[in-house]
Amino acid sequence: MALADFDPLIIAWCAFALFCGGLIKGTLGVGTPLLTVPLMALVVPAQTAVVLMAIPVVVANVWQAARARAVRSVVSRFWPMFLAIVGGTLAGVFILANIDDRTLLLVVGIVVIAFTILQASSYKLQIPSRVEKPVGMVFGCASGLVGGLSSMFGPMLIIYLVSLPGLDKERFVASISFLYIACVVPWALLLMWFGVLTWHLTLLSTLATIPVVVGLLLGERLRGRVSDDRFSRLVLAVLLVSGGTMLVRAFN
Repeated sequence: MALADFDPLIIAWCAFALFCGGLIKGTLGVGTPLLTVPLMALVVPAQTAVVLMAIPVVVANVWQAARARAVRSVVSRFWPMFLAIVGGTLAGVFILANIDDRTLLLVVGIVVIAFTILQASSYKLQIPSRVEKPVGMVFGCASGLVGGLSSMFGPMLIIYLVSLPGLDKERFVASISFLYIACVVPWALLLMWFGVLTWHLTLLSTLATIPVVVGLLLGERLRGRVSDDRFSRLVLAVLLVSGGTMLVRAFN
């Protein structure tokens, strides 16, 4: 499928969807595929919409992780979880490919929604610093397993990070961008390995990076104007939509 195969209006709509995905990524650090894929799937096949995100999500997360002010402390703090995500992702793709993913999505979707409601209430889950690393490895492995089956890596990572006390918006974005690299790089390589990401789609996916980066840059400016409290509420909103999306996939 070459670029010439698409109608100009389809190209314009996809560019707009990609820009919006970059905008939310730059502002909140999360939510790019969650917003972009459904919008593009309105005009292109769903599988194509997913595959087109392969290069943009890698570039966006490497970009944010590299630009983070506290990148060294983030790497030092979360490297065990990073490795757990890689292992979980490989397991999700290779070992769990034949397991009923509908049940998994249903259970995880309910857990994500319940957690979001809990965090939005006066009763908030907090992970003590003394168990941060082992709990992080559990969440990392779970994120990889779920993502390997459904391409939705974010919800389990968000649940973990918002449960850590004292993690402000800048450290949240730096942390989740670093951890996302462990998800999206193996995922993109596996798409290429299995021939899903063809050379033509690789070229289109590379071009799709342009509107994402434009939105990303604008979103980073907007993030500076968002308070930590509002930032937390917006992240929980993304998490709630993620859980709902999982439930929709489970019943489709």
